[in-house]
Amino acid sequence: MKQKILAMMVLAGACLSACQKDALVPSGSSQGNQTKSSTTTVLNQDTVSNDTTRGYLRVQLAADATNTDNVLIEFSPNSKSSYVSNEDARTFKGFGQVSLSSISSDNVLLSINSLPLSTKGTAVKLAVSAKSKGTFKLNLSTIHGIPNTFDIWLKDKFKKDSTNFRVNPSYSFTISSDTTTYGSNRFSVVLRTHK
Repeated sequence: MKQKILAMMVLAGACLSACQKDALVPSGSSQGNQTKSSTTTVLNQDTVSNDTTRGYLRVQLAADATNTDNVLIEFSPNSKSSYVSNEDARTFKGFGQVSLSSISSDNVLLSINSLPLSTKGTAVKLAVSAKSKGTFKLNLSTIHGIPNTFDIWLKDKFKKDSTNFRVNPSYSFTISSDTTTYGSNRFSVVLRTHK
């Protein structure tokens, strides 16, 4: 029940966030043309410009069918990569078995992260944790409005591996007592256009 209520709150927050941003920032505004820091980065920063994409990804961390946590990564050209209270939603520590957050460019843990999608590519770090060791999955549960010209990769720094999240939307991994198997330095979602 708690998971369903949280899911509804996340969806309502995303809708409210999108509506507020459109009302507060005119579409011709240049507010979204900011470069990102090391946690949320624009790849190939030669000439950075933001794509006009308005879409989102929903990523889920799952221990099993009932123990899950979700984040929404929303792309809007007028958003900022840093935390903005009327665009983003902070992650609040709950009592669940697993916890997933995306990380803003100023290192704020978020359950809803709204940012611009760069034409040169965008990387968003994820923070994963669990109350016990074991095998878990990261699932790309929804892709909406992201053009097929963008590849979506899940990068695993610990395993020095990556997977095409569009082709393989579920990635299995293990959390152990080794602190590099969880936390905010293992996973990132990277979007970049085809070469």
